[in-house]
Amino acid sequence: VVPAIAAGCPVIIKPASVTPLCCLRLAELIKQAGLPEGWVQVALTNRENSERLVTDSRVGFFSFIGSAKVGWYLKSKLAPGTRCALEHGGVAPLIFDEYADEQGFINGVVKASMYHSGQVCVSVQRVYVPASRAHELAQKIADVASKQVVGDAINEDSDLGPLILPKETDRIEAWVDEAVDEGAQLITGGKRINKVSYEPTVLLNPAKGSKVSTQEVFGPVVCIYGYQTIDDAIEQANSLDVSFQSAIFSDNVSLAMDVAKKLEASAVMINNYTTFRVDWMPFAGRKHSGYGIGGIGYSMRDMLEHKMIVTKA
Repeated sequence: VVPAIAAGCPVIIKPASVTPLCCLRLAELIKQAGLPEGWVQVALTNRENSERLVTDSRVGFFSFIGSAKVGWYLKSKLAPGTRCALEHGGVAPLIFDEYADEQGFINGVVKASMYHSGQVCVSVQRVYVPASRAHELAQKIADVASKQVVGDAINEDSDLGPLILPKETDRIEAWVDEAVDEGAQLITGGKRINKVSYEPTVLLNPAKGSKVSTQEVFGPVVCIYGYQTIDDAIEQANSLDVSFQSAIFSDNVSLAMDVAKKLEASAVMINNYTTFRVDWMPFAGRKHSGYGIGGIGYSMRDMLEHKMIVTKA
């Protein structure tokens, strides 16, 4: 929204039906800031009307945050000439080199996997550690994760808030149960607390075909996998058709830079968690995870049109 305004573009916002209040408040604040009436509008409407809006030839730029299935479908429906940016999900793989700062790694994994109860497109879901230490490190991560307080997000004492809908809790519960049935070791968690809350969960070595290994969980679940070599870890991290942000924890600068170059991600954090973001940085999904580049400056440029006027003296 802000890049569009900065680029001189009026905006129509279609919020998710379950989270409209933040968009309504944003539009109110923009109006209070002095923008003309109607410059930013919020459309609370159904899917059919949303699709009609997206396909309207008067829309010059379409920005979408949500599932890959919906995003790619809507892109296919855009009017000729309409540009777009899509931001879908990922699994934010993180690789741990055994010579890295262990406690920083553990704290980083818990923070990045449990932030907003894992409901973040760059939330850590897949963690790769040396196979010889996989159980040990999974247990240490679980020791910290199990101490996270799940409660009302408004309460300052809460580390994790609720999931967006009861059906998401049902889905996460089913996926974790499936992973355990298929051989994953449940280190901590694995139970729902109430209709919209789920315990911080750590799984060790889920099967490659389990949903927690192949799809975005979007919940407080992190999976630990053992690797034999760093190249093996990189291959596993790059094996999915989704790619967003990644991380490598290592005290070896040369190794960290080499891994960062080989990871198929739009951004790689070295000794930091994958949820790191500042507004000026490029923010983009690769493969099925998105199209175009986010970030204020990058989005502004995408929303501008080049025009040259030549006059003969």
